[in-house]
Amino acid sequence: MDYFTIEHRGETCLVTLTNPPYNSLHAELFDEGTAMLRDLAQDPPKGGVVLTGAGDNFTRGMDIKIAAAFTEADADRTRLAINRFCAALHQLPCPLVCAVNGHSIGAGGIVMLCADWVVTAEGEHKIGLPEAKAGLPFPTVPQAILDHWLDPVWRRRLALTSVLLGPHQAVEAGIADEVVSPGHLLDHALGRAAELASQPAFAACKRQLRAKADAEINALLT
Repeated sequence: MDYFTIEHRGETCLVTLTNPPYNSLHAELFDEGTAMLRDLAQDPPKGGVVLTGAGDNFTRGMDIKIAAAFTEADADRTRLAINRFCAALHQLPCPLVCAVNGHSIGAGGIVMLCADWVVTAEGEHKIGLPEAKAGLPFPTVPQAILDHWLDPVWRRRLALTSVLLGPHQAVEAGIADEVVSPGHLLDHALGRAAELASQPAFAACKRQLRAKADAEINALLT
């Protein structure tokens, strides 16, 4: 694969997004990620999945300079690719933990909201949903994910002001769950994934919890 690497850490699968320097996102990357996630869903790792970014960024989202030059066809293709990727991420049947190692902007925030648990490193990096400032309205599936998983007050604050949060503020907003030191980030996230996966009814409870959101997402994709 060009943009994702997979390592097996015991029974947990560590997936690393790699598109230096910012791990910026585009249609081809989304398509590759969707195919990878669908493969993982067919044979879910017993210890769950941890998703992180290479280098100093989790992902800074779409490259707005590239997006600014999109034709209508480019924009349509990209929206479809984003929708499919987010749907595959949201519907992964095993535990999904995000290990946020750096800036997580725009689509990065949506990816975090798809996870079952989000661990972010302590640091100066920022987390947020500045689509309004970037001139990139939310595609339909990311909007559905926002509607289901982010508190309405914080949804308004983040989506309409483009404010960016530090790690501890992200926990207060409900977009992350805990903050750990950078040196312990991956080990802690891998442990969280294994802990979630060890629960006998985890998969069934996840299906129940996400049933309404998944039904809405599937309807948007048809």
